[in-house]
Amino acid sequence: MAIVSRGFEIPGDAFDVSFRTAPLNERNHVPLLIGIGDRDYGPMVGLFFDAPSTPEELEGETDLTPAHSHPCDNFRIVMKGELWVGQERYHHGEFRIQRSARPYGADGDAPHEEGNWRIISFADRGGSRVRPTNPEMRAQVENDEALARMQEMYGDLMTRYVPADDGGIDGLVTTLTKPWSKVQHIDASVAEADDWLAIGDGARVCVNLMSHHDVGPIYIVQRTPAGKTATPAMTFGTDVFRCVISGSHERAGVHVEMGDCRFQAAGVPWDAVVAGPEGLDEVIVIGDRSGASAVVDGDDDGWADRIAEIVADLRAGLAQLVPA
Repeated sequence: MAIVSRGFEIPGDAFDVSFRTAPLNERNHVPLLIGIGDRDYGPMVGLFFDAPSTPEELEGETDLTPAHSHPCDNFRIVMKGELWVGQERYHHGEFRIQRSARPYGADGDAPHEEGNWRIISFADRGGSRVRPTNPEMRAQVENDEALARMQEMYGDLMTRYVPADDGGIDGLVTTLTKPWSKVQHIDASVAEADDWLAIGDGARVCVNLMSHHDVGPIYIVQRTPAGKTATPAMTFGTDVFRCVISGSHERAGVHVEMGDCRFQAAGVPWDAVVAGPEGLDEVIVIGDRSGASAVVDGDDDGWADRIAEIVADLRAGLAQLVPA
């Protein structure tokens, strides 16, 4: 396993990136794409920053990507601004989980006076590309020559790609109890966390397995009350990403706020994380479920065991899906 990127030099085995500071806040409309977990089937984490819109942009039309799908399960969540996906509109703390290869409408960020901060993560980086619904547009990008160019362009970030007309891996199972839409997605929000599973020191979690049934990622959305331990000091056997969506936390004497993100490679110890005075809403992406069993250092409130228990329950549901 190795953390990889395109157009961004990975500074080490553990590093911070923030929507509030450079280089991310200098990449207007140019996402930062980082791969974690399994080299071939691991997820791609996309950090999308749009600067506050000008008056002219606010009065103009929203620039949308035409109706499409992605040949992989995917996840997106908003911190600032407004995200459009088909007929749905997403705002702070709202997120969407989407099954592989199910077409939906045009999507993109609406111009916004505060700008747009969002995370879009593709659970199998080899299926991250846009697959247009329009047959003519699709034919231009969904052919062997175009896919080979894409793989060459992305380099180590995409060592393989899902072939044309392949539906990708159907691997999305979730602890959410809301019904699936006709296009096989679920909308949710951290504001609904009271209905989620209990974990650790009074926290609540939504847990999602996506993509490859053996080495695919685990997506966790967690709400932790003020002053409570979100996660103990521990070490994973895989790369992990986490980002504050609301509130703040303290980690090893460092104050971490909304939009602050952390990437850590497999085997790098995580310090204990304690929710700030307004509580903590965050996203945690465990890159490879085969390395998700954490070794806890010191006091343990049961977080690691509870995640292992939830993941085991979810994996039982994979038998109902198309095999990986």
